[in-house]
Amino acid sequence: MIILKPQSLQTRTMATQQQPQPIETRVTNLELQLTQIQQLLATLTPPPKPWWEQITGSHANDPTFETAMQLGQQWRKTAP
Repeated sequence: MIILKPQSLQTRTMATQQQPQPIETRVTNLELQLTQIQQLLATLTPPPKPWWEQITGSHANDPTFETAMQLGQQWRKTAP
């Protein structure tokens, strides 16, 4: 987990009171921070696939599985 620590409110307030930054400087800083975050996110590994996606299709063309499905259908038809 990545925790980004913002500047304290007091520090931001003091910086604003001392000399306001031009909007171009603020946008440039934000763009730089966004680029850094995007680069960081690009290095993260994707989460593993859920188990049900990992096993999907694993019984394709398996005669034992087909037999089990047929027996299950027969049982459901005859069950009270």
